[in-house]
Amino acid sequence: MFDFVLTIPAADVYYIVQLMLLILPIFADVNISGYIETRPYIVWNDSTHFTGYNRGWFELKSSDTDHGVQLALDLIVPYDTTTLGYVSDNINISRLAIWLGDERARIVAGKQSLYWGVGRVFRPLDIFNRTNYFEPGYERTGSNALLCYLSLGHLSNIRCLVRPDGDISSALVGVRAGTNLASHDIGVTFMHCASDDRTIAGGEITGELLAGYWGEMSYTRNDTVDYTKTSVGLDYTFPLSIYAMIEYYFDGSGADDPAYYDYSTIIAGQRQTLAQHYLYTSVGLTSNPFLRPSVSCIINLIDGGTIVIPQLSYAAMENAEVTIGLNYALGTTRSEFRNITPYHGTVYVWGKVYF
Repeated sequence: MFDFVLTIPAADVYYIVQLMLLILPIFADVNISGYIETRPYIVWNDSTHFTGYNRGWFELKSSDTDHGVQLALDLIVPYDTTTLGYVSDNINISRLAIWLGDERARIVAGKQSLYWGVGRVFRPLDIFNRTNYFEPGYERTGSNALLCYLSLGHLSNIRCLVRPDGDISSALVGVRAGTNLASHDIGVTFMHCASDDRTIAGGEITGELLAGYWGEMSYTRNDTVDYTKTSVGLDYTFPLSIYAMIEYYFDGSGADDPAYYDYSTIIAGQRQTLAQHYLYTSVGLTSNPFLRPSVSCIINLIDGGTIVIPQLSYAAMENAEVTIGLNYALGTTRSEFRNITPYHGTVYVWGKVYF
């Protein structure tokens, strides 16, 4: 239910934090933010099991317009772990970056969030983050990279990226050019990963024509693979503040028959989905900002497997919320969703406090 993050030895975290606390006073203003949450789950299949974890996110970020620094510490502690040694040894540095320049031209160096693409759930152009269709907005760990941003006016910009992989000769290099044409945002992306001689090219578009829409496509090629990925989606707010969203995803590298599913690639983290065709739908009420019910579904169109996610979020206070929900897998024993998790369903009650 949560992404893998790189752990840093406690001693290293301590010295990094000390260094950042010395650097931060150089900047005029520093914002402190974050959250603490607890996530208990009751999962069941042949038997019922209670599990869960606590998470803390602490972030320091300067608010200067032409230079700054960002530090974010992330700690996930499973319920079955109570030792202080585990806590001190598993604090993660999820953000550690500095930037120079204003909104017209900026360079960001260090561990930072990289979100490329425009899909709400599936992003063919985002090769930096794992797809989390249970919770698309889940906070992800950063990537070590050098990012350059250049504005070409109010409507156009260029982003250049270098992400080392061991050494610079194995780095991933990427560039994205974006503009706005007739009220539609359009982008073109090109990336090359030297470590596996992989080239990725694609484009994206977002806009509104009666309903909001988005779409993106990527083409990947190296000596052994040659495939495309595509996601397209629509959203619309109906009368009575009923919000609906739908997104279709095609993965040309996936299987067109459940008999060819390779679950070992999921376990190894090499893939996030196994089939070629998926559909994500969501319907919710937005009339009450304090009480937000919704129902989402992820459907594997190859094997018919479905995960249904009814959820109710309640803003108990301005900086606190409680979420109650259910993840329930439907489908035959051949379906992907019945095999990638050891449980048939999950009930959860989450609590989250922001500061």
